Amino acid sequence: MPLDKKKLLKNIFGWLIAGLIFYILFKTIYSHRAELSQWKWRIDWFRAAVSVITLMAAYLCGSQGWRAVIAGFGIKVKLHEAFRVVYLANLGRYIPGKVWQVVGMVGLAREVKVPPHVALASFALVQGYALPAAFVLIPVTLGLDALPKSMEVMRDILYIFMTATVLLFLFLFFKPDGLNWALNKVLKLFKQEPVQYRPSLQNRLEIFLWYLLNWTFFGISFHFFLRALLADTSLPFIYSTGAYITGYILGYIAFLSPAGLGIREGVLSAVLAVKLGGPLAASIAIINRVWITIAEVIITLLALGTYRFKKPDKPL
Repeated sequence: MPLDKKKLLKNIFGWLIAGLIFYILFKTIYSHRAELSQWKWRIDWFRAAVSVITLMAAYLCGSQGWRAVIAGFGIKVKLHEAFRVVYLANLGRYIPGKVWQVVGMVGLAREVKVPPHVALASFALVQGYALPAAFVLIPVTLGLDALPKSMEVMRDILYIFMTATVLLFLFLFFKPDGLNWALNKVLKLFKQEPVQYRPSLQNRLEIFLWYLLNWTFFGISFHFFLRALLADTSLPFIYSTGAYITGYILGYIAFLSPAGLGIREGVLSAVLAVKLGGPLAASIAIINRVWITIAEVIITLLALGTYRFKKPDKPL
């Protein structure tokens, strides 16, 4: 089968999965509409504002993380430049597959004088730090009772996968030569020139810390969104934070679905259902997708606005 046709079928399949999950969520909401109407729905604008501010903080931490990665190659990038590169490249996740994120990062990084092979290596490193950071936070925040009994097998598989990923990360973290070798293997696949990446221990710790903060702020943002929406909820702060991190990261690594569409909402709904019940959890998951989309439009405008700080190239 030609490559383009395979890609088309993969994209269609991804959208079908997202559509199926949303259908199930909407059906759950519709079937329990009378029960849901009894909840004290409202909008607390102060908490909503805190949700947006902490969401912005999450993206700034991610930008600092990439900035620290680039510093490991001996290249300095300003914070507003890193924010523009990371955030605008991240919008490529709305297209099925991760290739557009990579293409976006390489193109945007070129604008801030980061060579293509270094930008490509930095994308791999971001995944290498961000995923383990999330995988460390998930069991800490959710424990072993985050999914219904019927999903225990899935939970165990997920935790085994996360453990293996973190162990591999720790091995490469303390063996920078091995990390350098792995990076160059990736670059060779994309026919890029090799890099020399041997950052200091301080730099590696700094990167990991920024991604821990990145995920933590994402979770805090969701918690304040939840408190802005529901007048009365007994959902613990640490649990709601972990629920969102879990939904986001599993949606992110689902290559078939654009921006984790449907996958994030399905996982988030399943985790929240343990504490809130299925109908309310499904409602929150869908409203949150709308909320995040609106917030991301605003943040996109801010990222584009950083071009105002860009100095014009000097004529030759």
